[in-house]
Order: sequence, then C-alpha cells, then structure tokens
Amino acid sequence: MRIAIQGEAGSYHHIATMHHFGKDIELVCCKTFAEVFAALSDNRADKAIVAAENSTAGSVHAVYDLLLKHQFAIIGEIYESIHHCLIGLPSAKLNQITKVYSHPMALPQCSEFLDAHLPDAERVEYVDTAASAAFIKEANDPKQAAIASALAAELNNLPVLQANVENHQNNTTRFLVLDAKPTAVTKANKSSLVLETPNQPGALWHALGIFAAADANLTKLESRPIPHEPWHYQFLIDVERAGNSLDDVVQKLEALGCSVRLLGAYVASK
Repeated sequence: MRIAIQGEAGSYHHIATMHHFGKDIELVCCKTFAEVFAALSDNRADKAIVAAENSTAGSVHAVYDLLLKHQFAIIGEIYESIHHCLIGLPSAKLNQITKVYSHPMALPQCSEFLDAHLPDAERVEYVDTAASAAFIKEANDPKQAAIASALAAELNNLPVLQANVENHQNNTTRFLVLDAKPTAVTKANKSSLVLETPNQPGALWHALGIFAAADANLTKLESRPIPHEPWHYQFLIDVERAGNSLDDVVQKLEALGCSVRLLGAYVASK
C-alpha cells in the first residue's frame, strides 16, 4: 500500500504510518502537506497520513485548510507519543552546538530544553525532523544538531546526544488517515465536520445546543476564516457520538440555517 506522508523515513509521520498500517508499506515522501494532498489527488498514493494537532504546539492549520479545500475523507486517527531527541555528529559536544535544526512544529515542543541547555544556539526551521538529521550528517559540522526521532538517528547512523528533550513527557501528536474516496468505516464512533452558522447573534450558541441535546461530546471546536468572505468564519468540529445519530444532529443544524459538511466518520484512537 502506498502511503503519502510529509517528511522522510524516520519522521514521526513514518512512525505513525507503521503503527497504523504495519511495516509492509511504500512511503510516498513529500516535502510539504500540499504535496501530500496532491499525491493523493493524483493517485500516486492509496492513502495519506497527516499531522493535525499536537498537545503542546496546537493545531496544524495548513492541514486543516487543505482539508477544507479538498474533498478527501478522514477514515481514521492515530495518537502518537512524540519523544524528541537531540541528534549530532559522533564528535559533537553539547556546549559547542551553535545551530539546532528541526520542523517548525517540533522546535517549540522542545523550547524548555533549548532555553536551559542551548540558550545561544540558533533555532533553524527545516522541512522535516528526519530531514534535519540527514542534513546535519551531510553538513558534517559538529556544531550543528537536529531534533528528531530516535529512528531518524538510527537510520542516519548518528548518536543521540540527549533523549526526551520535549517539554512534556506526554507530548502527543494526532494524525489523520485520509482516503481520496468516501469510505464507510465499521464501528465508527467519532466524526469530523465543518459548520457554518448564519451571521446572526447567538447562532453558534444555538448550534452547540443541538450537540448537547444529542449527548454528543465535542472534542474539538476551532474557527477558520472563510477565504471568500472576509471576517466570516467556519468551525471545525470533532464529535464523539452518543445517543441520537449524527444524521439527526445534522438535520437539526440545517433546520437552524447552518451549513454542514462531513469530513469523515472513523474509530476514535485510544
């Protein structure tokens, strides 16, 4: 099975993909999230896995904006524990490192370690965590280091200078599994949808009341701009269903004048 991911072998996308699909996969490695969506759209990949949010750094807005742009279905989610490592050359010394490379989402997840141990080192945003490790290996400069996974260090034959440099030991990233075609998921108990409410006072309050009355637990509610309507917003919602079916909820929302688009129904990750 061909799986499109952002990043290279050894990235956290790669690790999440193996945990979900196993090791018998073909990675379609992409530099950007836009390229991931393009690979799925062009049938260069059978499925895609994308990071949607991190428990420390928050939502990956680029991914949500691409989800709103494309008509792909969310068919699963993965909660992956993220344990970052500071990786360097065999001759590297911690007190001599002047630059640290990593993905823009990874650097703030390790800010406390960097502030305490490498306060003067430049933090350089790079396209991917695993690619950062490959870059410092090629640069062959002991004053440069990368923040990436232990797998990235292993694949590049580089030592881990310091393990578990993330701010919080329960640091977790939520990944979404995407399919180009809507797919019915057996025993789906969680859904993602986009909600647009009428532009009137109390519209969102009334809409949220529909979910509450259906005993449906909202696990995410986030606003995103509507590009062609300045200062108007749509709401990204994740809901764990209970009681009344989601179809009933959608019908009642539409009766209030809301527009609802289902992004996918899937089994909630533990």
